Amino acid sequence: MYQKFLNLIKTKKFLAVLAISVILSLAIFGNGLGGDFVFDDVAVVKNRGDLKDSSYFLNLFISPYHQNMPKTGLYRPLTMASYALNHYLGGSAFGFRLVNILIHAFNSFLAFWLVSYFLKSRVMAYASFFLFLTHPIHTEAVTSIVGRAELLAFFWSLVTIYFYAKDFKLLAAISFLLALWSKETALMILPVLFYLDFCFLNQPDSSYPHTRFDLVQNDLVQKLSTVGGTVRRLMFLGVPLGFYAIFRYMALGKYFAGDATTTIVENQLKFVGFFERIFTALKVLAMYAERLIWPVHLSADYSYQRISVVGNIFKSWEALLGLFLLAGLIYLAFRFRKANNNPEPRPIGFGADPLPVTSYQALGLGAALFLFPYLMISNLIIPVGTIMGERLMYFSSLGFVIISAWLLERLLKSPRFDLFKDPRSNLFIFCGLLAAITIFYGVRTVVRNLDWKDSRTLFNATVKESPASLITRTALAGVHIRADEWKEAKEELEIARDIYEDNSHLQNLLGIVADHEGQPELAETRFNKSLELNPDAINANINLAELYLKYGQLEAAALNFKKVIEFFPVAEYLIRYAYAEIALNQPDEALRVLQKYAGGNLQHPDFSAVVGTAYFVKGDYRQALVYLKNSRELGNKVAEVGEMIKIAEDKTR
Repeated sequence: MYQKFLNLIKTKKFLAVLAISVILSLAIFGNGLGGDFVFDDVAVVKNRGDLKDSSYFLNLFISPYHQNMPKTGLYRPLTMASYALNHYLGGSAFGFRLVNILIHAFNSFLAFWLVSYFLKSRVMAYASFFLFLTHPIHTEAVTSIVGRAELLAFFWSLVTIYFYAKDFKLLAAISFLLALWSKETALMILPVLFYLDFCFLNQPDSSYPHTRFDLVQNDLVQKLSTVGGTVRRLMFLGVPLGFYAIFRYMALGKYFAGDATTTIVENQLKFVGFFERIFTALKVLAMYAERLIWPVHLSADYSYQRISVVGNIFKSWEALLGLFLLAGLIYLAFRFRKANNNPEPRPIGFGADPLPVTSYQALGLGAALFLFPYLMISNLIIPVGTIMGERLMYFSSLGFVIISAWLLERLLKSPRFDLFKDPRSNLFIFCGLLAAITIFYGVRTVVRNLDWKDSRTLFNATVKESPASLITRTALAGVHIRADEWKEAKEELEIARDIYEDNSHLQNLLGIVADHEGQPELAETRFNKSLELNPDAINANINLAELYLKYGQLEAAALNFKKVIEFFPVAEYLIRYAYAEIALNQPDEALRVLQKYAGGNLQHPDFSAVVGTAYFVKGDYRQALVYLKNSRELGNKVAEVGEMIKIAEDKTR
């Protein structure tokens, strides 16, 4: 009865934390709900036809993350499926951002559970919870819609830890698969689980041998035995890993291994020497640490040339600091555990709570939870797709807040801060410090959310923090072009050219400017240069097709529109390609491509009009009437459709 009462209290405590987490998350991140799709949200989420078509839902699990681009090596079907569900429920940016906030609330709750369960410290659990929930570095993961991959990978990784600790192997395996389906970096959960099992869940007892030789020998045997046991207990996760590998191969084919397809603009570390890559990656670690400790200078872009390459580690204090931090994390994570002082044997393994921990284990947990996820994105082991990104710190920040919580707990227990000779004085100081940090984090997060309102706001804020970033300059130029602010666009493009001219996106924008200024030959050269630098630059194909169409070069226009629809088969470009082929007296090709990509969909007024036009050109007026009249009934009021209907009716009398 007493145990049931304790379990009830414990359950209510966790439910209260969950409620607080949801409320605070909405309060702190809620001012970003009114924002638009910005930055990568547009290409990855907003403009994806496959995410809006419910009949394609299951195909998402055998499709690459970037539509029709397996060469990127990215496969995140669960994240894509969640975006699809958002589209089915309305597709507004508000809905996408609300889901992100709620996932972050659950993640903060899971962070509370993890610290509470493994470290057995309410003080550290609550401190970690508040610091993790409010940290400003999370704005890119939460407020930016594409940050959902980080959120879901974190969520399912911690759920995997929960089920593993409770010995629910089937549920742990399923959760692990869902984590991998959220983002590839969830693979880091394997070393995390190994660490937790080895250091917390299955500690050997503390019986000491009588001789020094026995001490060394038995300690070594114990450790090897524990390592072997941990490996055996983790082997069942090979099943979901194999299942994931099969689906990944179906989606990516020969790009299964996932070698990062990137350019010098996104990650210059892939194109420098070994030591330059290592030294610069250490510098980036120091930059991450700065933003975790003092999250004032935050940026959505760290592309070329925001971060200079380090050729000599002794000439960069940031790289030296990064080396010191990395060494410190490794030391804390792998420091030998102090033996448990309890001589009584205890149940070990799953379902049983871990023993009370030492300070070294608390610091070790924080270091390990920072280190293992960080190594996946650090560029230290292999180059990844980007040199630096604040959303990539989402999981590692949990390790940071655990270490911060440990420092605050030391303060609470330290007699040096017992200023009023009252046992409660340290508690007041602790609560005051935690409240002050939480309020600072919360206010900074609220302010940072405003930067993600729309593209103009975001890139104006980013250019202040990263004035030498090429991607930011070209993105801001694109904002000015869409607003018909050509002078400002040209100014940004000139700055971008000074940074790095051989960039596909930059060349495409220069082509748009040339076309606007009535220089079709220069525009054509720029668009072709863009495609030379990146054959998958779909926007350059679109602009080139539009340019050729504008000047009556129908064959060239049709050729480029065909490349567009093979990569990006949306209604707008299907229709434009079909009309170009009809104008070239190739109605059968127009019918073929519409049948291939649109099927028998006659509920689209423009599709029906194109099919009717194709049959009209073929001279099959009866078939033309069927489709043209259907188009009219669906709301197509184009005058040419009415004229073709009259002619077709005359021809069929």
